[in-house]
Amino acid sequence: MKASDFYTREKGNKGVKFPLYTPEGIVTEHYLEILSVDSDAFQMAQSEMLRDLATANLEKDKEKRFELVREAKVTAAAALIIGWSLEDDFNQEAVKELLVEAPQLVDQIDRAASNRALFFASGSKPSSTGLAVSSNSTKSRKGARKRSASNSSRSKKQQA
Repeated sequence: MKASDFYTREKGNKGVKFPLYTPEGIVTEHYLEILSVDSDAFQMAQSEMLRDLATANLEKDKEKRFELVREAKVTAAAALIIGWSLEDDFNQEAVKELLVEAPQLVDQIDRAASNRALFFASGSKPSSTGLAVSSNSTKSRKGARKRSASNSSRSKKQQA
């Protein structure tokens, strides 16, 4: 095995296309280009986010604290986005505005950016659906519980 066979920081600093979907779950022709959570840009943004979250937790006003936490999360997620196919000019303020207006993207992008396999594969293929990016969907959790329950009942039968 060679050193280049391992996932490296270099691979995390290269963007991949993250497809965008309508609220109904239909894929569009648009995408965001995202970095890995291992990228230098995200590592710096995450460090700032942790500091901002610590400061936010000191805030007594509940609404102000909520805004500070949301702003910290949006800023960190925005650091993962390095381009897009949208008609609007690409800049960090526009990215942050998109993430505030479509908050579901923050979690989706975080899950995709955490999937190192997306960044390791040559040619970096996008995920087939925005929903598939999530490894903890309700459907997959239910399936895991069913498998676990059936495995458990099999073990009990084998012990008897």
